[in-house]
Amino acid sequence: MSTLDAAFDILQCPSCGEPLAPADGGASCTNRHHFDQARQGYLSLRAAHKGKGAPASGDTVEMLEARERFQSEGWHDEIRDAVLAAVPTDARGWLADLGGGTGWYATAVLDARPDLRAVVLDASAPAVRIAARAHERLAGVSADVWTGIPLRDASVAVALRIFAPGSAAEVRRILAPGGTAVFVVPHADHLRELGHGLKLMKVPAGKAEEVAVSIPDARVVSVHEVRQRVQLSVEQALDAVFMGPNAFHQDRAKVEKVLAEWQAPISVTIAVSIVTLQLV
Repeated sequence: MSTLDAAFDILQCPSCGEPLAPADGGASCTNRHHFDQARQGYLSLRAAHKGKGAPASGDTVEMLEARERFQSEGWHDEIRDAVLAAVPTDARGWLADLGGGTGWYATAVLDARPDLRAVVLDASAPAVRIAARAHERLAGVSADVWTGIPLRDASVAVALRIFAPGSAAEVRRILAPGGTAVFVVPHADHLRELGHGLKLMKVPAGKAEEVAVSIPDARVVSVHEVRQRVQLSVEQALDAVFMGPNAFHQDRAKVEKVLAEWQAPISVTIAVSIVTLQLV
């Protein structure tokens, strides 16, 4: 049985909340909402969009490539290691990586926690296409977790939300009793140097403190800060800008021009908190 097949034990319909079951090359619920499985192995759970504006499309291929280069050069290794340390060594059952992209963090956890299986949920089809093949115990699901998480109540032992927005109430809903939630939250000065001369998105102060109290019936297990100064080339600084949501608001030629005027290496702050909560 594939991990995606096994994941039907925890998946629910994003349209009505009923359990999903395999059907006709995809998945269906008792209310006859049907969703397709892509030939690349991931399941698309994109419900009809009922809100204002366009539905979330997630990261582009170019953004994913920029992030892959940045991560492969080790700049996020300390964050990845802190996330892994936050997952209980005896964790078993299901892990949900919410807005988990290509599964870079989830794969690291699975390698070290053999009793876990994982599902990556992300709005980006190119990302979950990669995630679906990243690990034998990992399933990829295309879903807009900002509007709702298509997982059943109390179905996961561990939830990750790393650099991704979303509802704390939804995280609480899907966590099993005693489950662990791990959040990675950027500080206000995270990558701040790259904003000089550029109008990059700003992170409000106090986000980690907000997350720590976002699930009232959970205890704070730990709040671990990763803070370091890294020296980036112009190309690496470009990847830092264009691997995240700034890519939707920036003209690449303009950013290249600004960064080219700086003297490399460019000193940049990486500053995040890893907040770990456990249901009591």
